[in-house]
Amino acid sequence: MSDNLYSWFPRALVIGAAVVGLSSLPARAQQITDPSPAQAATNVEPTSPISASFRSQDGVSVRPETVRVFLDGQDVTSQSVITRDFFTYRPAQPLPPGRREVLLEFTNTQGVTRRVTWSFTVGSPVRASIDLVDHNAGSRPLAAGEILLVTVKGTPSSRVTVYLIQDGRQVQTLPAQEVSSGTYVVNALIEAKDTTREGIVVARLENGGQVRFMTAEQPARLIEGATGGIQRLTTQEVSATVSAPGPLLPQITNLRDEDRVSGSSFTLQGTTAPNASVRVNVTASTSLGGIISAQQTVTNQTVQADAQGRFTITVRPPIPASGTVYQVNLTATSGNQTSPTVTLRLTQQ
Repeated sequence: MSDNLYSWFPRALVIGAAVVGLSSLPARAQQITDPSPAQAATNVEPTSPISASFRSQDGVSVRPETVRVFLDGQDVTSQSVITRDFFTYRPAQPLPPGRREVLLEFTNTQGVTRRVTWSFTVGSPVRASIDLVDHNAGSRPLAAGEILLVTVKGTPSSRVTVYLIQDGRQVQTLPAQEVSSGTYVVNALIEAKDTTREGIVVARLENGGQVRFMTAEQPARLIEGATGGIQRLTTQEVSATVSAPGPLLPQITNLRDEDRVSGSSFTLQGTTAPNASVRVNVTASTSLGGIISAQQTVTNQTVQADAQGRFTITVRPPIPASGTVYQVNLTATSGNQTSPTVTLRLTQQ
């Protein structure tokens, strides 16, 4: 590969994909693809495996017996799995927080020696946990028209789902909303068809790739044996209870984590506390020639929520290439309070 081919790469990427020891033979591109964690990835789990694929081109391929793997300058080749198609290395101990650098050194079947590097940042480990699962259908059965209220307490800024297993015959999935830091609530209107003598309430919490489950101590009873004279809430009243006062933690309402977007722009619509300021930071990671990924900031601005706590922002990537991964970080501020950062990843179709 000639120096001219490098002329259009950013300088940092030329250094990161340095090729040394070129012989007089024509140098054909042997690509290192699909690095994981990706180039410039942030908040990487300390126990994440490190890997990359080898792609042959024009009959030239990697000689797996020549591959050497270094992490932060330490030779970890003997602890890696190396094949003709890929390598993978799983750290024996969790990696410390901060910037980590991977170096691959290998010789291809033309006898050309190459060195490729990329880096990523390990975040502080998230200890995903559930501390409490409680509901209001344990001390007495709930009647039709009442509200099943489930409360889950655990790691803030997580994705929480509640499953109601009804007499071992069917399962209802109930999405939870984070109403304050680490407190998640489900409000479900009970209907006549929801008769349950013994319901098992199970909470699922996911954060940073870690998943936790917890079951409520008491079974839930619905309809069966319920008595009259109980105050019942309407759906409209429940909606008002959930939305006022609105939580400060920003939530995207028109897209979910891992969704795909299309076109030359996409819109983020969300909710937060009324009149709060929302800082929106969007970065894009795009593969360059299959060697490594380049990351750039697409937008970094603050938008103002309206009196109902709604906000909208349109993101216009400069080059909306297929496969580009966007990381969206949102933080809301109201007065002297600042919310935890909410993150979701979107992929360009």
